[in-house]
Amino acid sequence: MEAKVLIVEDERILAIGMKRKLESAGYAVTGIVSSGKEAIENAKKTNPNLVLMDIVLKGPMDGIEAAQQIINLYNIPVIYLTAYADDEILERAMITEPYGYLLKPFNLSELKANIKMALYKHKAESKRKELMKNRIMEDYYQFMIHGMDKSKYYSEIDIRNTLLKTFEKSFEEKMKPEFEKKLKNKGLNISDEDIIPLFETYLSWLSELFTSFGIKNKIRSEDDSWYLEFFNCSWSEYSIKNPIFCINCYAIVNCSFKWINIRGDVCRMSSIAGNSPKCSFKFYSTH
Repeated sequence: MEAKVLIVEDERILAIGMKRKLESAGYAVTGIVSSGKEAIENAKKTNPNLVLMDIVLKGPMDGIEAAQQIINLYNIPVIYLTAYADDEILERAMITEPYGYLLKPFNLSELKANIKMALYKHKAESKRKELMKNRIMEDYYQFMIHGMDKSKYYSEIDIRNTLLKTFEKSFEEKMKPEFEKKLKNKGLNISDEDIIPLFETYLSWLSELFTSFGIKNKIRSEDDSWYLEFFNCSWSEYSIKNPIFCINCYAIVNCSFKWINIRGDVCRMSSIAGNSPKCSFKFYSTH
């Protein structure tokens, strides 16, 4: 099956040239767009296997910002295209963890090699995340099944605290090394004094994790606080019947926030299981 590629390039002649090269190599081009907003809309509509993203775009949204939204919303790999090798641009681009970075001008063989490698890496990473997700959820549901049998002997608060503590322990054992690996790849450390890049990387990792669970989410800031919002629930059929199933999301957020050693707290503001249109978690720092 041929891979589908979306081209995001505001220089029309270059875009048409890329389209011809890709089609001659057997790829299907889902569209050519010239702005970040169009890229996000086209990615949602056509669901390409990969996006070729020019970093410098006309309009209020550059290619890096557009790529971050496409990755978070649709889990589509991105290869950046640019005529500049500026260190500042490279550092911003690295935060989104692209699957490739091509300097213009590039030839067909370079383009094909980058696309093949990106598709392979994304497939392998998606498979690894799915296996990790299944392991986490299996542990959780097995505990829920066996734990519920004894629920008549405990109060609801006891059950909740026991489930929370057990799931957090299992989650930390499996996922903290993954998070620390992400920090290391970005040249960061939990003990860093500059908490801003640490916190931003943490939120990005958390958003990607829930995206891999099939949860559409968004990060936003308001005043001095940050919010992580979910617009669907992968286990709503369970949580609506029994809100105690909401513990898993809360445990993931609450447990992982402690890893970054930032003075502050996180609290759940709303829940889909509680008939809200979205689940919302609020993060605030006391630094």
